[in-house]
Amino acid sequence: MSRSLIIVESPAKAKTIQKYLGSGYQVLASKGHIRDLPRSGLQVDTAHDYAPHYEVLEDHKTVVTELRKAAKEAETIYLAPDPDREGEAIAWHIAHELRSLKKPMQRVEFHEITKKGVQAGLAAPRTVDEARFQAQQARRILDRLIGYELSPVLWKRLCRRVNGHYLSAGRVQSAALRLIVDREDDIKGFVQQEYWPVAATLLGGRRPAFTAALVEIDGVKVVTPTRDRAPRPTERVLGAQGDAESARDDLRAAAYKVAAVEKKERRRRAPPPYITSSLQRDASGRLGFSASRTMQVAQRLYEGIDVGAEGPVGLITYMRTDSTRLSADAVEAARAYISKRFGKASVPDRPNAFKTRASAQDAHEAIRPTSLDHCPEDIKKHLKPDEFKVYKLIWERFLACQMADAVYDQTTATVEARGRQRYVLRASGNVLKAPGWLEAQGVTAEVEVAGEEAVREEGRGAEDEAPRTLPELSVGEALSVTDPPGVTCEQKFTQPAARYNEGTLVKALEDLGIGRPSTYAEIVTKVLSRDYVEKRDRQLVPTKLGTAKTHGLRASFPDVVDYEFTARIEEELDKVEESRADWVKLVDRIYKPFKRLVDKEMKGKDPGEAWPRPEPSDRVCDKCGSPMQRRWGPNNDYYACTAYPTCKNIVDESPPRPTLVYEGRKCPKCGRALLIKARRGSDETFLSCSGWKRKDPDCDYTAPMPTGITCPKCGGDVVKIGTAKGRRPFWGCANYNVETVKCDFKVYQAPVKEPCPTCGSTFLVRAGGKTRPVLKCVKDRCDYQREVESEPDPEAPGLEASAD
Repeated sequence: MSRSLIIVESPAKAKTIQKYLGSGYQVLASKGHIRDLPRSGLQVDTAHDYAPHYEVLEDHKTVVTELRKAAKEAETIYLAPDPDREGEAIAWHIAHELRSLKKPMQRVEFHEITKKGVQAGLAAPRTVDEARFQAQQARRILDRLIGYELSPVLWKRLCRRVNGHYLSAGRVQSAALRLIVDREDDIKGFVQQEYWPVAATLLGGRRPAFTAALVEIDGVKVVTPTRDRAPRPTERVLGAQGDAESARDDLRAAAYKVAAVEKKERRRRAPPPYITSSLQRDASGRLGFSASRTMQVAQRLYEGIDVGAEGPVGLITYMRTDSTRLSADAVEAARAYISKRFGKASVPDRPNAFKTRASAQDAHEAIRPTSLDHCPEDIKKHLKPDEFKVYKLIWERFLACQMADAVYDQTTATVEARGRQRYVLRASGNVLKAPGWLEAQGVTAEVEVAGEEAVREEGRGAEDEAPRTLPELSVGEALSVTDPPGVTCEQKFTQPAARYNEGTLVKALEDLGIGRPSTYAEIVTKVLSRDYVEKRDRQLVPTKLGTAKTHGLRASFPDVVDYEFTARIEEELDKVEESRADWVKLVDRIYKPFKRLVDKEMKGKDPGEAWPRPEPSDRVCDKCGSPMQRRWGPNNDYYACTAYPTCKNIVDESPPRPTLVYEGRKCPKCGRALLIKARRGSDETFLSCSGWKRKDPDCDYTAPMPTGITCPKCGGDVVKIGTAKGRRPFWGCANYNVETVKCDFKVYQAPVKEPCPTCGSTFLVRAGGKTRPVLKCVKDRCDYQREVESEPDPEAPGLEASAD
């Protein structure tokens, strides 16, 4: 009996869909792209309308053979990769490979992998969208042309290889890298401004005492300086300690009374449902997940999870979307569920509706659960920990977006104080009266969630919602200073903008129009994997190489790193997809002027000013006596003899540490001594067999550096594991990959060799981050914890790095 063939991208999705359709269909997976441009060479004919040379990927040849075999026996072929540009390209390439069979082929889209979603997709077949495929093809070709042409420029002006791989420059990744480098340049160039805020703790006829901040002196407004706003001529900043202490001393003896009390109700609107970027941002901020990790988990939830007797079920709708639109059925189901679980008061009179960005493609619904029958807690046992966390985020946000506003009672008290001068102080308090959507979102009242900025009231920040209660006050009521703390003044400094993390970088890309929902995670991942950026406490910090590359490209190829230019290309690709622009003309308009700049740069002997240039030095070559030049290196600068090529002497500016022998043990492979070595460009050390050498090593054994802490499970060494770029490191037992032991001990906080005074554990861990660092015990049923001093950031403005 002939059956219809459905081709999807992943085996997991194929398994879920097969369950819904039964024996009349055969569902197979292409396992991603089956054809692409070969990795080596340009593979684009620039002389003939940028014709690409595609080939079946080497690791997909068996897949293509299986698809062709199944297609021969099928009556109809349905092409069902993901419903976006990449999915359309996969469908186009599958159709190209199967075209010789002359079987009817139709494109279908599944926006949710449920029985209803699959049936709806099969009920609306169409042809492959040529315009959408051309938009993807134009992006792919532009990325190849720019990357292929720019790489030799980087090799010439910087270096050819770093840490074992060749330097490269991506079109969109270069603009994203510029964001990170520009922010770092701003931080390094930031000039801190000193200020001294003054505050008084006051008590009236009723408790509790409250703190009021000084906002006016003799009719002149006192303001706090910020990096974004300079004080006006009519305003004053208490920037000197003497001025602040003078006001403080006067206020200590002043007479206080309540001048005004303002009470009003403030509402905090429900946030929109998740789109790709807001999901990535919340997963980054609340779960610590990278953008790629979030999307990998969301992909599994979309494709289908086995939830027991029901079998595989797609738990969420398609996760690459820029639309906040929800179906009417989903909204009604949410309102009914909210009424039943949280009460009728939590349901607004009308469904909440949200504006979608003008630049959004609006091809799919927002990200939401496919059914409210699958409560996260009910199916938790069927989900991996990451899957449960992301699904719970999506579930909570979907309910929250259709709930009533959170309502606060806000009180603002204005206090007048008279001493030698007339002072005005102000205090505000917020009391949460009705939690509304906060009850479902799972956040505290003072935390702002991703996407909330789209519905926030003008001029109100998340900090305004900090819960603080003021006592009942009346106008004219006398107040007294409560000491301690009494009247205080504290030295503070303005701070530069924070470095990007993955979540805030995605937000910046979205705001600038760079990238699309299907590419955000890929952009961030590539920026992190090319030695241009490193992660420090989740912050993205450009490396020496990333900074040099960005400064050079900005001077020689300004369009490549220009935000507006990169965003315009995205808009043009959208026009190609909508059949309003020709992809060949788009590529031609971008490539030809770019190619002229490349040719000019490659012909020029001396680098432009923005590229690293050799600098004269007072150093003399110890081999031939010639002067030496200071030259740029990706990790460390070095000195090179000017008599090159006659003399090839070079001296590293930061010579490597002397190699030390590790006395703890011998090499387990050959018995030689182990050496302590430092990773190039970093302070991290590792163990290496003394038999290793660059060419033809006698022994290639390496191991992480022991911390000196003994594993509590098996007695092995505790070492740092998983330090690859973009991955979160952890500390685990060195026997984690030893077949005879396979110890699974691990902690994600840095261990400290200090015994626990409560339970006797041999170590504690450092937790709490930079703001509230603590040492605590991680042993079961031990709650020992103590605060430790914060460690200053050695690179923060105004701080000197410590000597060690």
